[in-house]
Amino acid sequence: MKENCKSFIRGALAGSIIGSVAALLFAPKSGRELRQNITDQARNVSDKGQELAGKISDTSIEYTDKIKETASAVIHEIGQWRKKGEIIPEVSISSATVQEDTEKDAL
Repeated sequence: MKENCKSFIRGALAGSIIGSVAALLFAPKSGRELRQNITDQARNVSDKGQELAGKISDTSIEYTDKIKETASAVIHEIGQWRKKGEIIPEVSISSATVQEDTEKDAL
C-alpha cells in the first residue's frame, strides 16, 4: 500500500506539472508573460508539493504513534499474563468447519 501511495503522488505531481505547462504553452501570450506564468506555476506546484509532503509526514507520525501505543498495550497485557502464570489460549481453526462450509457452498 505504501508503494501505491508513492506511485499515486508521483503521478499526480507529474500530471499537474505537465498539465500546467501545456496550458501555458497553448495560451496566446507574449514570451515574457509566458515565462512569468511558467515560473509562477512552478512555484505553485512546488509549494503544493511541500504542503502535501508535510501532511503525509504528519499523518505517518500519527499512525506511527498509534501503532507504538497499541504495541505497548499488547506487550503490557502479555507481561501481565506471564506474571499471573496464566496460559495464553491457543487459537486453532478446525478443518471440519471449513469442510462443512465448503460442502454447503457446493450445494
